[in-house]
Amino acid sequence: MAVTGAGKPRLRSVVLAAAWRRIPDVEVLSAGDGGPLTRTVKKIIDPLVVRTAARPKLGRPLLEPAAAAEVTELVLADASRLRATAAWFVHLKRQRRALRITAGDVQDVCFPLAYELATGYGMPGPDAPEAAASALRELHGEGDEAGVAQLIAYLADPRAAADLTAALHRRWHTDAGLSPDDAVVLLGRFAETLTDAAWLAGSAAGHALGLALRRPGGADALARAAEAASGSPAPDLGLQRGDRTAVPPLRRQDEAGPELLERSVERRVRATLRRLPAGERGAVAELVDDEARRVVAGFGLGLPALATCFALGVVLAPALRPLDGAAPGTVPGFARQLNAQVAREGYVFHARRALAGTTPLTPRPDDELLRELREFGKQFLGRLWIRLHGFDVRGDLPADAADVRDLVTGVVRSTSLDLRTKVRRALVARLPDLEAVS
Repeated sequence: MAVTGAGKPRLRSVVLAAAWRRIPDVEVLSAGDGGPLTRTVKKIIDPLVVRTAARPKLGRPLLEPAAAAEVTELVLADASRLRATAAWFVHLKRQRRALRITAGDVQDVCFPLAYELATGYGMPGPDAPEAAASALRELHGEGDEAGVAQLIAYLADPRAAADLTAALHRRWHTDAGLSPDDAVVLLGRFAETLTDAAWLAGSAAGHALGLALRRPGGADALARAAEAASGSPAPDLGLQRGDRTAVPPLRRQDEAGPELLERSVERRVRATLRRLPAGERGAVAELVDDEARRVVAGFGLGLPALATCFALGVVLAPALRPLDGAAPGTVPGFARQLNAQVAREGYVFHARRALAGTTPLTPRPDDELLRELREFGKQFLGRLWIRLHGFDVRGDLPADAADVRDLVTGVVRSTSLDLRTKVRRALVARLPDLEAVS
């Protein structure tokens, strides 16, 4: 537990609250205790002020003194813009009502937009109502829905579709520049030590392993590589449908499958549209071209360092078996630590008792819930890829091995929290039945 004081780690929430209280005129963004609202942290402070995606060490729940000082400095340095953000939020709420816009939660939608207006205009002036209304019309009228409509129309054009398909097939079979065996050696060292030296040496490993998946028998080769590096048998990780990665199509009807590396270009660009504000997007044709370049890279990630982060996830995922208890000693230390972090969760203990037959997880069949718990590694890997794709879209990179460790640890924690929530909801929904059989 954290103990505040000189030289002691501090809770991040306490650090943020202390800095926030030093900024006047931000009451509409503040909670009753004077600290920032949870959504203020999620929608403004973390992504826009502190930028935890690029500085994951500043997003840890417990901050060392230097990190706490840096967070405080970043928040206070942005004080004038945060005051303007609060003022713009008031105008946006009024104009949202006037325009009868009901899509999305008002804080989720308007907090980032208020910060954007504060960045562009400073404090609101006499024309603030008109500017706020215009920004809302652009966001809701020309935002995701309009972007998706333009994307569908562009991919439906026969000439554009033919050119894109030809380019994908032409670029698909690329020399990795590093043999899969050499890549496994580098990743094994990286997974065990996570040092900056291993991080730099392994920067080409992810790309090589991703490209190796496209060869006949690529899935089996990757499974052997992951088992050699992780010390655990590799289950199905949901990367592809067959024994090698197929060229992703431009579009796929009713696409909902988990196969990460065979997602259509349309599905990937839709994700880009959700991640980038309207003002930061290029033309749809440019977004599609950018995504097509990522598609043909190793693991579908254009930046080699991000491909290596994903390859590390492939190495770690087989060892993430919290329902089996502690990982064996042959597993890399970092993987054992991550697995133990989840295995200690109360909902995991409850599920293990249910599997042992001593108490029901829920009184009705739990097949789907138990399958997700058994496939923790697969759930983790899917979430990790989505996070790394977002990094790729924004051009963000982990700075060093410590940032990679924080990123992976955060994704494991997020996966665990999501599964814990599902178990809790199932238990609450079926509590009367549980009481009846107890």
